Amino acid sequence: MRVSAVLPTKNRAPLLASTVRALLAQTAVPHELIIVDQSATEEGRRLVRELVAAVPLSRRPVLMYLWDPAINGAAAARNAGLDLARGEIVVFIDDDVVPADDVIARLLEHYARSPELDAIAPVITNYPLPGRASRVATAAFCRGPFRDERQPVYWHWRQYAGALVPVRMFTGAMMSFRRAALDGLRFDARYRAASVGEDIDLCWSLGARGARLAIATDTHIVHNKAPRPAVRPEAAQITSWAFLYDKHVHKTASARLAFAWYVTGITLAAVGLAVRERTWAPVGSALTGILDVFTDYARTTFLTPRRDKKARRVPLTASTRR
Repeated sequence: MRVSAVLPTKNRAPLLASTVRALLAQTAVPHELIIVDQSATEEGRRLVRELVAAVPLSRRPVLMYLWDPAINGAAAARNAGLDLARGEIVVFIDDDVVPADDVIARLLEHYARSPELDAIAPVITNYPLPGRASRVATAAFCRGPFRDERQPVYWHWRQYAGALVPVRMFTGAMMSFRRAALDGLRFDARYRAASVGEDIDLCWSLGARGARLAIATDTHIVHNKAPRPAVRPEAAQITSWAFLYDKHVHKTASARLAFAWYVTGITLAAVGLAVRERTWAPVGSALTGILDVFTDYARTTFLTPRRDKKARRVPLTASTRR
């Protein structure tokens, strides 16, 4: 099976070079390396071309480098890369990820042995186990569709002995899909800039088609989360999950209660932080998230407002981009 690696990047040329270097060192090198660069300069293009040119021809991937500062966000960048991909397996990888040198080879082995699986993601090995209080609160307030089964797999991956763990969603740091499973499906174009939740959104859209997803616990990556602007997380947590709830979840009584309970948990955690830190900032962030939901994401930085005309566009497909 041929592999297309799609790598979005923006203004992080040194990190991009590290990720590309790790991809070129794979025991199974991708057949296509597709870089979608939204940077202000072409420094990344120069570094990547030098790295690829140094690879022996027998192992050198086909390099497609799209530099376009007008592309707005990871979702749009991944769509642009997917439209160029021709491999049977498409691997999306961020520019702050360092994969072990056998990740792609192991993914291909799993796809070959498990034809029923449509998508497989590796384990992120450097996500720390949170404190007990945080884990208890998460278990108590993240119920129903808001339960995140990925994180326990990351925390306890050694206990799975290389098993494939079924999940409903991936973390966008690195995830792979059979290209056939993505036929006609793209990341939602309403996600923009440094968005939160576009990875879950795509996975849930696949799940609605009956696709099967799993985390392969014998495939390992390190996610060196690049610094982001110092902002409170509460608003993004509420807004991103509200968008997913609004788009994907049937509004049964139990689902409505689960969403209200989730927002309650975030708000209570914000109150606790406000008391400990002696600042109203956490509470203000939570209230901002709630207000954003009731104003159709009008002030959210990473979602196109639903009342904006652009919000009525369908997700990008290969045909619409051409």
